Amino acid sequence: MSSFEYAQDDSESQGTVERAVSYLQDHWTEYALITPSIVFLAAVVLYPILETLRLAFYESPRTSTVEVFVGLQNFNEIFSDPFFYQLLWQTFRWVALAVTIKTLLGLLIAVHLNQDIKGRKFFRTAFLIPWGIPYAISAVIFRWIEQPQYGYLNAILLKLGLIDQQIGLLGDPSIAWLGAIAADIWIGTPFMAIIFLAGLQSIPEELYEAAAVDGAYRWVQFRYITIPQLKPVILIATLLSTIWTFVGFDVIWTMTRGGPLDSTATLVIWIYKTGFENGNLGMAAAYSSIGFAILLVFAILYLRIYMQGGEEI
Repeated sequence: MSSFEYAQDDSESQGTVERAVSYLQDHWTEYALITPSIVFLAAVVLYPILETLRLAFYESPRTSTVEVFVGLQNFNEIFSDPFFYQLLWQTFRWVALAVTIKTLLGLLIAVHLNQDIKGRKFFRTAFLIPWGIPYAISAVIFRWIEQPQYGYLNAILLKLGLIDQQIGLLGDPSIAWLGAIAADIWIGTPFMAIIFLAGLQSIPEELYEAAAVDGAYRWVQFRYITIPQLKPVILIATLLSTIWTFVGFDVIWTMTRGGPLDSTATLVIWIYKTGFENGNLGMAAAYSSIGFAILLVFAILYLRIYMQGGEEI
């Protein structure tokens, strides 16, 4: 490199530094105001994530402060264990069915609440109640409803003649997850309905009036106007619900504690059991790291759709 090129590089570097200093001098107030938030987030979010990732490479009993570096051993044990894949299937089943039903029910409720019906304000408020109740309390209510001897569920099914003897829904490993998922759907559907309702109210009424003039039926209007206009909202709400359902702990733990025979355990439930019941913090951290990687994919997807959806909305 010639002396001229060196001098040109020095000049460009000096120019970059001067611009950066000038920019910070002009915006130091903004950075000073957000610094406490950044420090707080680093303390309560970034540090736990980094500590969990570090712990995943150690053997760390809960009852001891001694940690032994084991490299990838925890991950090797997890990926070679057939139960891990059963756990992933149970988690996927839990998330897929719950989010699908919450989305469809939420959309159905939102469409009807968007109509000019009597008592609309009351119904809009009433539908929010399940979402406002603490999850653990809702789970206790559903556990009581599904109780085999005194619960409402068995009484109704017997009355309708659908069953000829009482069934213990939460005690049967093959169907216990359905009992827990019913509670999660009851809790999560109001959020989806409110989000969809807000999206419906942003659709211009002129579109429906023009379609009605052209002779389009309500189903045609719903398919070709409502769904396309609501698409960004549906995508964002569905992805948010997917993340929240994936990390859901309260409902399953309160109703079944992951049983019977671990048939209702999800990845989050198993992380808690491994770390705090079995006392293996290193293995629990490895499970958490895998769950973090899965959620990171959802988060990136959510942010990309949110940015695109924000422009369209």
